Amino acid sequence: MDFNLTAEEEALVFHMASLLCANRSPTDADLAGELGDEVRPLLQSLLYKGWFVIDKERELTLSLIAWAAVSRRRDVEGPQ
Repeated sequence: MDFNLTAEEEALVFHMASLLCANRSPTDADLAGELGDEVRPLLQSLLYKGWFVIDKERELTLSLIAWAAVSRRRDVEGPQ
């Protein structure tokens, strides 16, 4: 897992966490529709770095390590 994230990647990780906490499980197409096609390279990067995974329904989710990192950051009022 690569912990070196750009500011844009970090913002997308927290956006994904908020969607998942709201019981939304977006696909890459859902996020591209919501945030624009320029999000696709960020999604690819986060998949490669191990922050995002694709489940059996082809929906994006956070990896277990990403959930742990996000949870820790939220406890100290990390980026929202």
